[in-house]
Amino acid sequence: MYSKLGILLVTLWLAGCSTLPKQIQLPDDSNLISYQDAASKSKEVLGQKARWGGIIAKIENKPDNTLIEMVYYPLRSYGRPLQADESIGRFRVYVQGFLDPMVYKKGRTMTFTGDFVRLEKGMVGEHEYVFPTLASTGYYLWKEIQQVDVNMINVWPYDYWRYGWYNRPFNNRVILRSTHHTRSSPAKIKPAASKSN
Repeated sequence: MYSKLGILLVTLWLAGCSTLPKQIQLPDDSNLISYQDAASKSKEVLGQKARWGGIIAKIENKPDNTLIEMVYYPLRSYGRPLQADESIGRFRVYVQGFLDPMVYKKGRTMTFTGDFVRLEKGMVGEHEYVFPTLASTGYYLWKEIQQVDVNMINVWPYDYWRYGWYNRPFNNRVILRSTHHTRSSPAKIKPAASKSN
């Protein structure tokens, strides 16, 4: 019974995790182009749909739209960019209307859907750069999360593989022992010798 319940819970959890936010969903039969194809075979894939994401590097409001420059990262199954130490490049996205730079600020994580419209020349610092560019049809700003390192999670109160079905308490005792066995005794203070005049 426990195994069936466990399988059901894991299935529901995985289904929930793999659901894309509504703003960046596309029809199932959409033929999405990759960042690499847009950068290397731009003429062949011009006008095709894409779903890319990454970290905001720059935002610039223009009269009719907003230009966002992104550092590209691959997407997880549920659409959030998977950050790493290295990126394969940058891209630009044009979004219709005004996006507030205090909300959509540098360092935030976003995912976009859109049409690949061109390669656009620009600068990163003093370096010339060619940006694959999207005209956005949808976008999602991800909530900022703090990274937590977890060394071990004990989900079940049983450790079947070691002990059989032995119910172990959740709060295990921790015993600290000193590796140094000598005891230090308080230093003896000798009385000061009296000086005779």
